[in-house]
Amino acid sequence: MKKNSSNISSSANQQFLGMLGRFQLLSIATKEGIWEYDFATSKAFYNKGMKELFGYTAAEMKDNHNWWRNNIHPTEKKDIITELDNLLRGKETIWWGEYHFLCKNGTYKKVLDRLFVVRDENAKPLRLIGTMQDLTELHHLQEQVQLLKEQHKKTMMQTVIKSEENERKNISEELNENINQVLATINFMIGADKEGISELEKNRLHDVRELLAYSIKGIRGIANRLSPFTFNALGLKLAVEDLLENLKKEYGIQYVLSGDNELLKNIDHDIQTLLFRIAQTQLNNIAKHAAPKKIMVIFTVHNGKITLNITDNGNGADIEQVSFGTGFSYIQERVEAYGGSFNIKSTGQHKGFEMMVVI
Repeated sequence: MKKNSSNISSSANQQFLGMLGRFQLLSIATKEGIWEYDFATSKAFYNKGMKELFGYTAAEMKDNHNWWRNNIHPTEKKDIITELDNLLRGKETIWWGEYHFLCKNGTYKKVLDRLFVVRDENAKPLRLIGTMQDLTELHHLQEQVQLLKEQHKKTMMQTVIKSEENERKNISEELNENINQVLATINFMIGADKEGISELEKNRLHDVRELLAYSIKGIRGIANRLSPFTFNALGLKLAVEDLLENLKKEYGIQYVLSGDNELLKNIDHDIQTLLFRIAQTQLNNIAKHAAPKKIMVIFTVHNGKITLNITDNGNGADIEQVSFGTGFSYIQERVEAYGGSFNIKSTGQHKGFEMMVVI
């Protein structure tokens, strides 16, 4: 419901007849309904547009007071009637509002209702004149435009996600197939011939080879995080298990993993990739910030929907005091792009977080 009102000088009352004529001409052009109510006689006038707009006969609309009030949508009736009563008790002369009005066929139309109050010199209401315009089609078009905008946003985000994955794959292949191979070749050549060099130089070459081996291992790890071999070769569940194993080795975090790997393999590959990235992001957040002793990851598939639930027993926090950082924003944007839902909750300090994603 929308509403507004404004105060108009007393000279506006003298222009009433002229305004009425203009309103009547306007109603012909815009197919608006026009009505007038006389407080002295309790009689109401309706133009043809009002009858066409809602389907009621002149006899059915005769009791303007009750007819109008009884047909406002129940969820909006109290506010609209309160606004009108306040208008009549005050000194303002114009009011407008949007609400839903019941038609004779039992359906509701969204209308724009504009009122003009004709008052005497003491500001007592003499007559009401109103115009009612059907906004139903406009409202429907606005909803369609909004849906198109949301769909466009989802499509764009899906394209971004796929582009990111392709870029990760390309970088991973470049690191593994080119850079790492070059480093491995250099490492081999350094160690191939050590004759004719001093012990000091041998020790330096040994240190260089260790640095090269460390670099090769680090690059391999980066490449695997960008495009995991286990995910590409073995599927979603085993790839997440590999992530959990790494956390166990590095941080000593125990874990429980549940889900049917064969059933998960039948899920659309883009959805699997999305869920893997979400798990990767959340597990990384947990390891860095929550200091948990245990993590539980559960995959369930039901009625064509897949649910990912990640729970930890780490630090936790008051969820209302936690701002959505890049990690949570990353997850939420991508889940919504595929029409899913994202929820995270915590039962308080030192009780961990629970994240649930449904797609």
